[in-house]
Amino acid sequence: MIAFAKPDNIIAMPTKSNEWYTPARYIEAAREVMGGIDLDPASCKEANMVVRAEKFYTKEDNGLMYPWYGRVWLNPPYSDTQSTSGITGNRKGYMQSFLKKVTQEYQQGQINQAIILVTTDTDARWFQLLWEYPLCFVDHKVIFHRPGRSNEGQFFGTCFVYLGPHEQKFIDTFSKFGTIAKRVSTPRQQVTPLSLWEVSP
Repeated sequence: MIAFAKPDNIIAMPTKSNEWYTPARYIEAAREVMGGIDLDPASCKEANMVVRAEKFYTKEDNGLMYPWYGRVWLNPPYSDTQSTSGITGNRKGYMQSFLKKVTQEYQQGQINQAIILVTTDTDARWFQLLWEYPLCFVDHKVIFHRPGRSNEGQFFGTCFVYLGPHEQKFIDTFSKFGTIAKRVSTPRQQVTPLSLWEVSP
């Protein structure tokens, strides 16, 4: 017997668009933890009506080309179409670039705090950059605002990541959304084989 696709048995795949605006309750939680939001480097005028960052960069600005500072909210571009960064290419490249920048800027002291919203795509290469920070794995579907479309949740689940000195505040505030986790194992070290000339006799 052949089952033909009907409207009630089709699984909707993620739409290739970066216009996924975060609901206000999560933005307010981020603001509570960080005490405010100075910068949103992947945004637009409509999204910033909720985020209310003092400064935001649009896809036309290409936020990767500008300095990041202070308290950062980041919901990076996901799709493999034109990204919020203004760069075309593959989805992994966008995520990797934005997450590399936010973690590097934090480690170098340019960013004081950051809260990042990503999918729970834990086997993705870009997700490995986040394991050393506390993560909130949301226990429900987050419904994002899609301008000009019906609102919807992501195909993967949602995860919030905190970079900053107020980890307990993050735990207290975001634990109402789901489970807080942090890596307890040390990262696996890559073994560099010795060259012929380095081997002791």
